[in-house]
Amino acid sequence: MKHRRKACWTVAKPFLWALLAALIASYWPAGAAANRAAEADGTSRITISGASNAPVVEFRDGDYILSNSKIQPVSGWERKPSPQIYRLPETKWRAGDIHTLWAKHRFDRSSLRAGPFALYMVSTRSQFAVNLNGVEVFRNFASESDQKITWYRPYLVQLPESALRPGVNEIMVRAFSEESVGVGRVVIGPYTIVEDYYTRQFFWRITAPMIASSSSLLLGLFALLLWLQRREELELGYLAASAIFYFFRNFQYFGEDAPFNLIAFNGLSVAATLLAMVAAFCFYISYLKVQRFQTIINILVMAVIPYTLVHWYFQLSNFMLYLPTLVLVLAAIYLGSRNILEKPSVEKSAWLLVMLMLLVFGVYDAHLASTGYVWQGSGFYIAVFNAFFSLIAFLLTFGLRAIAAFSALGEANVTLERAVAKTRAELASSENARQILLVDTAVASERDRLMQEIHDGIGSNLITALAVARQQNQPASTIKTLRRALADLKITVDSLEPVEGDLVALVGNLRHRMAGDMRDAGISCKWEVKQCAQIPWLDAANALHVLRIFQEAIGNVLTHSGATEMRIGCAEAERNGVAGVAAFVADNGAGFDPAANSPGKGLSNIHARASSLHGFLSCESNAGAGTIVTLWLPYTRVIPG
Repeated sequence: MKHRRKACWTVAKPFLWALLAALIASYWPAGAAANRAAEADGTSRITISGASNAPVVEFRDGDYILSNSKIQPVSGWERKPSPQIYRLPETKWRAGDIHTLWAKHRFDRSSLRAGPFALYMVSTRSQFAVNLNGVEVFRNFASESDQKITWYRPYLVQLPESALRPGVNEIMVRAFSEESVGVGRVVIGPYTIVEDYYTRQFFWRITAPMIASSSSLLLGLFALLLWLQRREELELGYLAASAIFYFFRNFQYFGEDAPFNLIAFNGLSVAATLLAMVAAFCFYISYLKVQRFQTIINILVMAVIPYTLVHWYFQLSNFMLYLPTLVLVLAAIYLGSRNILEKPSVEKSAWLLVMLMLLVFGVYDAHLASTGYVWQGSGFYIAVFNAFFSLIAFLLTFGLRAIAAFSALGEANVTLERAVAKTRAELASSENARQILLVDTAVASERDRLMQEIHDGIGSNLITALAVARQQNQPASTIKTLRRALADLKITVDSLEPVEGDLVALVGNLRHRMAGDMRDAGISCKWEVKQCAQIPWLDAANALHVLRIFQEAIGNVLTHSGATEMRIGCAEAERNGVAGVAAFVADNGAGFDPAANSPGKGLSNIHARASSLHGFLSCESNAGAGTIVTLWLPYTRVIPG
């Protein structure tokens, strides 16, 4: 929790510093009078900050008259304080009627130092022209039908030296409008000093709001594009609507020409304040996932649209729009505070600060408007910068989400690369297996072909030869040789059959093949087999070695032992700690003494075959006690590299 609070405070600090800077900037004199020495002609000698040795003159009152005449009125002038503003909601005027305010200000040139001189004006509305001693020196319109937004805009007017007089000079301002009309603050002084002051004021009143509002519009368009791609995230749509409404509402601060009828534009600008706050509130409760937020939004939207239309139709006070705006801000702050206490996060802290700024900036701007500081050019509104802080909060939220998404994407890429590598390995293994299968299939096919050829060719010829020999009463040795050749051929064919490492089946098949010879020799055979696992390396080539070993052992029993009984079997057995299978052929014949008899060629051959199998062959015999030949084969062969 402490780490979360620290992170939230880290995010909050720049927002709070910006808020403090804006408040100081608004209350700072910003060139207002350091010393106001009243003059008899209704002017004040003031000092603009940064130019203490170059005083300027500000008019604190003047002669005014409301007259729609396009030439200077002769009579009816009244002495009134400056600035003099007639706001439409505070008058009985009808919207659309042209009203003209004339203003006269006099100053003594000797009160100023050497020129050139400039005139600074602010809050003069809407179209206006400036005359110096009867000579027009400035106008802000090309046609009187122009729709100008000048209530907040400062102007810099250079006073030509040729139009100035040595003594008293007269400034005449004619301002007219079909909406509110007035002549605002007027200051005269050295051109460089006034220009510097004008530049600072223009930045805070025009340039900075334009940048902030343009940023808000870009934010809205970006959020709109995101929402069009992700319709389920409704908060993006509400954020886009809020940013667009705020841009329209703030256009009056930096725009000089109304995009359409000035009265309609001003009315919609006021209404946009509430609409922007409604959209912002909808975004905020959607973002926080407040319980039943969609129902709240539906009720709010259905209520605010007719409320706005009623306000416009009956021309109610702007306060009637600002009041529900304030209620929504307070509700947003309450919901945000409760939510962040339950589930604190950096993003939620940023958005809560934005909502707090909406409240503080709005109250501060209301204070400026009620005291008249803005009309006098002594301050500037700061709520227009809310859009900028919303942009920062959005970028922070989106940035954190983007970082999380990029991290997840990076992890997904790593996982995907691993999966691809694994799949490639599996494919390679599968391809190897496929190639092995193809080779095995080809070998099996070739083996089947050879077996068929042996069976149909050599085997058939041997059977035919044996039959002919018997019919022709050939010698017994010939018939025996043919039978043995046929038996050898059958064993060779058996070795080509797929044994799949089954030694029991291999030996059993040999027993079946030699059953006739055993019967003719008068030898009975017992089958002593225990459960044995398969030998993985026992393929066709190795199977032939095994069969030849057993063929030789069985043949010796039939030929030399004089036995009446033979036992053939196998069982699992270890040799030197290595697991394997021991197969044996035993008889009850005469036996022999291995020490007294040198091994014959047949016994040497089967020893050589056993060695090629990486197995072990033993031959145990005693005179009169029979013989047992045992072949031990390991489950796993270790072939020297």
